[in-house]
Amino acid sequence: MQRRDVGDLLLLSVLWGAAYLFMRAAVPAFGPAPMIALRLAIAAAVLLPLLAWRGGLGQLRAHPGPLLLQAVVFTALPFLMLGWAAQHLTAGLLAVLNATAPLFAALLAHFVFHERLGAWRSAGLALGFGGVALLTAGSVSFRSAQGLLAVGAVLLVSAMWAVGANYTRRRLGGMDSLALTVGGLALASLALAPLAAATWPAAPPPPRAWLEMAFLGVASSGLGFLLYYRLLRRIGPVRAMSVTFLNPVVALIAGALYLGETVSLQTLAGAAVVLVGTSLSLGLWPGRPRA
Repeated sequence: MQRRDVGDLLLLSVLWGAAYLFMRAAVPAFGPAPMIALRLAIAAAVLLPLLAWRGGLGQLRAHPGPLLLQAVVFTALPFLMLGWAAQHLTAGLLAVLNATAPLFAALLAHFVFHERLGAWRSAGLALGFGGVALLTAGSVSFRSAQGLLAVGAVLLVSAMWAVGANYTRRRLGGMDSLALTVGGLALASLALAPLAAATWPAAPPPPRAWLEMAFLGVASSGLGFLLYYRLLRRIGPVRAMSVTFLNPVVALIAGALYLGETVSLQTLAGAAVVLVGTSLSLGLWPGRPRA
């Protein structure tokens, strides 16, 4: 990788890792549905002018049915669940649990598409889910009594995104990535708008919460997606996927500094086991990386 690509990768890890932090910080002021609906709407508004400049608005009408399904089932619903879970887990634990999406993708490939995993990838699955068990065994990263339920919600989100990635590749693979992102974000925010309006907080969110919301929409989602697509073009999907392993590190450190969250030895050990298992399940090592 060139120095520019390394810089983009590090910046993307900061933007996406900090997203868990600011979700955790902003959700008490907004509530899950308003926070997520606003975040997705802001991101769509940031990216829409670029799509129009590139002449891609026409693609938004190319696959209305599959795009709507992708937006509601694989964008709006998982993000809403993630927003709810942010009320009950630390930012670091959110990021680590969400990094398990490749584990579910490997399970999907094996049981649905009959792809042979091999010894190393199978060991990676066992390690990854073992790390999740280590993280959640009386974890100090729970912020409420509903911590275990929130863990289940985040793992379900990871599984849904693994299925959603396969659905998007098969049904929307010919669609421009920017058009797909803008359309999915816009439709997802519209789908959540009624729930967001019904659950809008009675007390106006403070200015700090609005700044955190602006970061989520403009930086984490808008700029983050642009950086990710540029990395995909320049260094390919396998290397770009390394951001998966940097996000939890950023979230753990930022959560401790910004919110004063505890980073215990149990959390660090569990996170390390999850990330090692994820890298093995992706086939990143040993041997040749998998696409």
